[in-house]
Amino acid sequence: MWICLCEAVTSTTIREVIEDGAASVGAVAEACGAGTVCGKCKRTIAVMVDQHSPAEKKRFARWR
Repeated sequence: MWICLCEAVTSTTIREVIEDGAASVGAVAEACGAGTVCGKCKRTIAVMVDQHSPAEKKRFARWR
């Protein structure tokens, strides 16, 4: 799914960047450009970063 239309960045790319270590919206922006033009996607990127945090992974691990 397209997350950042201005820079043509998909959710897959953002997930890959987060898995490679980007732990903030700024780090994602630096890695792939998402959120650097109009900023409308920053909230979605923040949610994606939060969902992939170590605490969230631990929380969901017990349901697997």
